[in-house]
Amino acid sequence: MKHKAEISVQAWESNGILLEQYAYTTGSVEPLPKHFHEEYQFGLSFDCCGEYSYRGARHIIPPGSLSIIHSGEAHSPSDRSSLPAPAHFMMMHIHPKWLQVVSDEIAEKPISQPFLPTVLTDSELNCLFLTLQASAHQTSKLEKDTARWEFLCYLSTHYAVNHSSYHLLRADKAIAAVRDYLQAHYAEDVSLEALAAIAGLSRFHLCRIFHREVGVSPATYQTQLRVSHSKRFLVQGLSIKEVAALTGFYDQSHFGWHFKRQVGVTPGKYTSGLAAK
Repeated sequence: MKHKAEISVQAWESNGILLEQYAYTTGSVEPLPKHFHEEYQFGLSFDCCGEYSYRGARHIIPPGSLSIIHSGEAHSPSDRSSLPAPAHFMMMHIHPKWLQVVSDEIAEKPISQPFLPTVLTDSELNCLFLTLQASAHQTSKLEKDTARWEFLCYLSTHYAVNHSSYHLLRADKAIAAVRDYLQAHYAEDVSLEALAAIAGLSRFHLCRIFHREVGVSPATYQTQLRVSHSKRFLVQGLSIKEVAALTGFYDQSHFGWHFKRQVGVTPGKYTSGLAAK
């Protein structure tokens, strides 16, 4: 039986941006399930070819290229079950408001949410990405703000397209209301009946339409919100027990199972790699 790949993670938060650095050894890996992020996800692979199922297509990310997953869009990483060589990559999660603020200031007026390509190969952009990562360890707020601004400005001016009529999810008001409610009450024990009442739909139609529009079920959506928030709580130094309770999981075992399934490592492994501030 092939040995499992070892995974190490370093994670830290700076200026509201979640930063992660992953290192995989060779060996077997468990493919992560389809999921989403509240933030834009940027990923830079140093030495391995990345792969995503996203927007109905398979996307290959060559080493040295930046992958971009839009806020709230369901996707699934590579389904490969083994790594023939070590892999190292960095991830960055940025709230949509920052890209919106930059785009509005550049246009000197409010504009629609920028639409970005899925894969970008640009050495200058990579340099700005790594500078932003490194700025997290700086003490100067100005250095951090400048690094974030320069990365987002370059991204917006060189690659963003504003589609006023483009909405990938095309979520109607009912589904948007359910998503908003789950985002505000992610740690609560919410019933499907309550969500159906918020949407003004039957439970059957809510499940069917929600999955069609968002890409996952309401239950999976809530669980992924919980895991997303748990990462930030762990980075802030809270114990695994505290985080499990804060984010609505039944117990530490329940939390650990879902965290590993979505992130690829256990909460303990994730916290062992937390970078010193």
